[in-house]
Amino acid sequence: MNIYIYFFVSSLMLILFYTFSKKISKSTSLYKKNNDDTPLVGGLGIYFFFSLGLVNLYSHNSEFIIENLYLILTISGIFLIGIMDDILDLNYTIRLIYIYLILIIFLKLDNKFVVYQLYFETFEKTYILGQLSLFITALFIILFINSMNMADGINGNSSIIFLSYIFILFEVESVLNNFLFLIVIPLIIFLIFNIKNKAYMGDSGIYLLSTFIAFYTIHKYKYTPDLLSSEKIFMTFMIPGIDMLRLFCVRIYNKKNPFKGDRNHLHHILTDKLSINKSLLVYLILILWPNLIYSFFEAQSYYLIIINILIYSFLIKIFKDNKKLFI
Repeated sequence: MNIYIYFFVSSLMLILFYTFSKKISKSTSLYKKNNDDTPLVGGLGIYFFFSLGLVNLYSHNSEFIIENLYLILTISGIFLIGIMDDILDLNYTIRLIYIYLILIIFLKLDNKFVVYQLYFETFEKTYILGQLSLFITALFIILFINSMNMADGINGNSSIIFLSYIFILFEVESVLNNFLFLIVIPLIIFLIFNIKNKAYMGDSGIYLLSTFIAFYTIHKYKYTPDLLSSEKIFMTFMIPGIDMLRLFCVRIYNKKNPFKGDRNHLHHILTDKLSINKSLLVYLILILWPNLIYSFFEAQSYYLIIINILIYSFLIKIFKDNKKLFI
């Protein structure tokens, strides 16, 4: 099938899917098991679009699909754990163990996604991970997945975060761009329905997109001509990451389960004082500004990281203290 015809037909099918998602969610139990019956089908729709794209890609370039078969199976396996969690509300320990095991098996089978060394531009040093490479790589990925899962608390937030990551990390020469284009279009379509409260991402969508973004980042880190530093990667993912760290520390300090949800996330703190649109804008700016400054003005990454942590901390304090800002 012609690529333009594929995108048009698949996009139309996805729009119809989300339009009738309420009926789909009722027949599959893909909805929150509380007073909110908004369908948890965002991930299912994105995976549907992704799968159709894989079939189309296979008809044009079967070798590419075969070469990346383990990657496709891993993304699919983690997506299925998300689907099961959306339906059955799995225990968080079971979810994390299964995801970690899937990642370990995949990285053992396809070592081109294993991070063997960490380059720090601040010190101009490279640290070899040695025999721990496999386990540390899987740990990095699962931490990212969990941070994105915790950031998915208001309509539009996860979609905007993922789209901003794609914008920041996009590499023209990446061989994974064939997959990337199968992610961007359904993500934009989902965002439209999500903003209108017609569908939620669900853990399936978060797991699917987080896993792919993680592998795309690792691939860029290892195989691009301009070395991507550890600081640059941290700067890109830092806002959901430090928010997760803060929440874990606060919950443990208060003798609560660190994985048990609450309304102390950054996006909740923002929406308690601002409209959703303004809250999304603040979150987006926190992600984008240091990366744009770094890219266009060659500023020192560690300065930008420190400044952004201070801005994040300032926003948390001033909004939680009920003080008024110009926004």
